[in-house]
Amino acid sequence: MTRYVGSEKINEIQKLTDIVEVVGRYVNLKRGGKNHMGLCPFHSEKTPSFSVSPEKQLYKCFGCGEGGNVFTFLMKKEGLSFPEALKALAVKARVDLPAQGGKDNRPGHKSLIYDTNKFAAEFFHKHLLGDKGVATRKYLAGRGIKESSIRQFRLGYAPDAWDSLMLLAQSRNIPLSQLQGAGLIIARSGGGFYDRFRDRLMFPINDHIGRVVGFGGRSLSDSGPKYINSPETTLFNKGRCLYGLDLAKPAILSERSALIMEGYTDVIVAHQEGIRNTVGVLGTALTTEHVRLLRQWTPEVTLILDGDDAGRRSSDRSLDILLEEEIEARVVQLPEANDPCDFILKEGRDKFMALASEALDFFSFKMKMTEAKHDLSSPTGRINAALELGDTVFRIKDKLIQQEVVKSIAERMSIDEKTFRLRFSRLERRMKGDETRAGIIGGSTNYGVETELLGFLLSHNELIERFEAELGIDAIKSGGAREIILKTLDLYHENGRIGAEDLIPYFMEDEQARILATITLGDVKGDQRKGFEDCVNYIKRREGRKEIGYTKERMNKLNSNQKKEETELLREFHERQRAQLYRKRS
Repeated sequence: MTRYVGSEKINEIQKLTDIVEVVGRYVNLKRGGKNHMGLCPFHSEKTPSFSVSPEKQLYKCFGCGEGGNVFTFLMKKEGLSFPEALKALAVKARVDLPAQGGKDNRPGHKSLIYDTNKFAAEFFHKHLLGDKGVATRKYLAGRGIKESSIRQFRLGYAPDAWDSLMLLAQSRNIPLSQLQGAGLIIARSGGGFYDRFRDRLMFPINDHIGRVVGFGGRSLSDSGPKYINSPETTLFNKGRCLYGLDLAKPAILSERSALIMEGYTDVIVAHQEGIRNTVGVLGTALTTEHVRLLRQWTPEVTLILDGDDAGRRSSDRSLDILLEEEIEARVVQLPEANDPCDFILKEGRDKFMALASEALDFFSFKMKMTEAKHDLSSPTGRINAALELGDTVFRIKDKLIQQEVVKSIAERMSIDEKTFRLRFSRLERRMKGDETRAGIIGGSTNYGVETELLGFLLSHNELIERFEAELGIDAIKSGGAREIILKTLDLYHENGRIGAEDLIPYFMEDEQARILATITLGDVKGDQRKGFEDCVNYIKRREGRKEIGYTKERMNKLNSNQKKEETELLREFHERQRAQLYRKRS
């Protein structure tokens, strides 16, 4: 896209776009001086370190290092390519882009799947409200779901026919390959296709901004599975989607809390009765992606578990995930044989909210569930319960909290705290040993000095000529910094000046965008020219060390008949060492 859309047009779109408004769709931002701060949407944190600058139109997390501009933010959060992000922002900014040779007609392309899902959702909704949807509307009324909720959640009905959706699509010139890419039809083994959803109550599944990404279908007969979902597509993965999030997001932001339920009707009835900070998983256990999605808008979640054994069992892994992601978690176990939908309709909103207000914190609930599985009257039962809880304690990242929890377990299980701590420490070291070793082995070379050097070149253009004379581009080894410095030199020699803002339209990939955000939003203090000298000397020493290593390697490969070359190499080696020593002294 950048080959066809000039940097001037990209700059125009960026200037007409409010980065705070765009990022604010995903992060709860609060103004702090010139910038806006919030919890980073790219890593787990409790204290805001994610900064958005409306003046510089950039974002930067000082915790995990992520950074970039409004284009890279959309690309990362929405999984868009740069042309897709550019087009989306151009439409909002009302900027015309040059024609790019027509719309991408690949069957699995995101824009086509959005369009196809929207078409299907309208088809299903129309049938639910029409003559063929009478029985389904009666079923919904029997579940306590009102017509206003049917319209709000755009519920639908898939007719009891093999090809009703397919035939309408063909009449609208929507190719079968497009329907198949969206997961709405299935190929027959003998050739041809048939509709995936037939004689089912349809629940459109939206992303957080209300676009249909998939469907859930409930059977209205005894044949086939009770529920089926869309297959995984470019847009849809049930482990990454939360039902009702688009409608719940405003309430989640204002209340700073989210309720997580298990079913479609649970969420619909909760919203219907005024409990609007409610979302649902899609027939799957809570996943890390679910928690990270919610954490963008709230620091706290409450799990609402059905009042049966299945509900209790589903809590174990969910609690561990919530611990790992460092989000404050509470748990409500509904009375026996109740799900949220039935409980709210039978007992009323106020009684449900009173129950939710008494939710147990995650570890109290975990303790309660563990105690129910072991005989605490025996030493063996208490030890087994403590060790089972210890597996969860490992997942607590805050060491102070972890130590307090260990103390609490020892007291609750009436076992010697000192002995339990020793047993826990040994087990923790064994479980984390491989991870630690992998971290040491997998450490990467740090080229941060090259990013720092780039910052000096951009803030003090007069240093560029010294850089070219003393180092040159070949001394820059980091791929991301090297590409940006090359462009910096080109633009400087072309225009006589260069700033970080001039480079932004040319670098939309993660690494380069992050480097530019770091430079632009970084808090640079002290003598910058002295900093430049330090960077240059460091890189010279680094190159010198590499040359010495290369010489040693060549010497080791010589045989006894290569005395002359050996003497030359020794002279070369000592000269490099003297040069290295001189650089250190200077």
